Amino acid sequence: MLRRLYSFLLPAVFLFSNSVLFSNSVFAGQSGVQCAKLKNGLEVCVVLNNRIPAVLHSVVYKVGGMDDPIGKTGLAHYFEHLMFKTMGKFKDIAATLASIGARNNAYTTKEYTCYWELVLKEDLPLAMEIEADRMSAFNLSELSHERSKTMDNEKDIVIAERKTNIENHPTALLYEEIDHVFYRTAYGRSVMGLEADIRSYTYDDIKDFHDRYYHPGNAILFMVGDVEFDEALKLAEEKYGHIKSRPVIRHYPNQEPVHNSNVVLTLQSQQTKVPKLLLRYKVPKFDNIKEGLIVYLIAHQLGGDNSSRLYNDLVCDKNIAVLVYAGYSGITFSNGFIDIIVLPKDGVNIDAVEKELESSISQFIHDGITETELKRAKYLYKVAQFNNFSSLESIAHFYTSKLALNIPLEEIDITYNQINDINLEDINSKLHTIFVSANKLVGRLLPQGEINHANR
Repeated sequence: MLRRLYSFLLPAVFLFSNSVLFSNSVFAGQSGVQCAKLKNGLEVCVVLNNRIPAVLHSVVYKVGGMDDPIGKTGLAHYFEHLMFKTMGKFKDIAATLASIGARNNAYTTKEYTCYWELVLKEDLPLAMEIEADRMSAFNLSELSHERSKTMDNEKDIVIAERKTNIENHPTALLYEEIDHVFYRTAYGRSVMGLEADIRSYTYDDIKDFHDRYYHPGNAILFMVGDVEFDEALKLAEEKYGHIKSRPVIRHYPNQEPVHNSNVVLTLQSQQTKVPKLLLRYKVPKFDNIKEGLIVYLIAHQLGGDNSSRLYNDLVCDKNIAVLVYAGYSGITFSNGFIDIIVLPKDGVNIDAVEKELESSISQFIHDGITETELKRAKYLYKVAQFNNFSSLESIAHFYTSKLALNIPLEEIDITYNQINDINLEDINSKLHTIFVSANKLVGRLLPQGEINHANR
């Protein structure tokens, strides 16, 4: 039930009114997205898509791993599990939805938690009723004892999930360790949680977490599919309108502190047969999407595909690597980063690969990006947007991931005006501010027993 978001937040279109009275707060734009806000603070957005008689119904709570209390990593993800166990009217959500042939799931990210159901149009009222019941009837009495069976069982399940998805995968474990070291803000915490922290959760932790974050004022109801906005809004008022809201309390991470030294992190694993090199560069926290788009284009041209600078240099010309990739993760509440991943060719020393990689980056900064390269990167960016609208699930995720992160409406542009306006001066001036040594972390994944020459 865990999903991590590493890719840059690509722009979408949605239009939203800030009025608190739903009867006067509807706004529809060319994108077809219509949004309103109920009196209790619940944001309601609808995208009409009547290709098939189905609706993707989702509720997003603006709380994620970055909101976990210190010493309680993974609490947001654990609470997601509990939301399937301590219900009011619906004791077995999975069985109820399976009986109508629906799909459902949930996931937790650094910033938010999402619960969704894909149902036939005729079953939308039931999906709403389930999520409204989950929002309003969380049964704390079932967790009244600190060591209750429900709490302990879910702790075991989450710990097993952690072992399966992280501890048994060296690359995932390396990324978790890199996050711990790289971020001094709440972004350094594990969304999945650490076993010792998971074992320590108490009834009071759960109650405080629920009361703080799980209410209409901190949630978004998003629907995409064969449903008209007026119909969906009326149904939302009927199912969710009676639920009381509470003050929204949330602490956002600050700008990442200055890193005064380089960090080299090495992980050895018996499950690793081929060494892996990762360089992470800190990217400034930006005030608008255009600045992030510039870095996205830089990362893509540096190592985004087999026509990139690093691939041509390290794989094709120097023949010292079999895979090179560079990607930008633009985090809205703190600094983002560019990750560069290299798999050395068999028999090639990882220190030599790191040296050549840094040389290639320096040459990239010196040469800058050409007009032809910029044009190509923009084109590929636009092509990639089609994937965001390939299914009801992807459409919903595309929009809700922006809504949950408070992306300013004026920054969202489906016409590509912002990316079209980026020029070579924008790109090449930004190059010199990113790839500096004080912003860098080096991660090494090595086979067990292999000497890490850089740290001897």
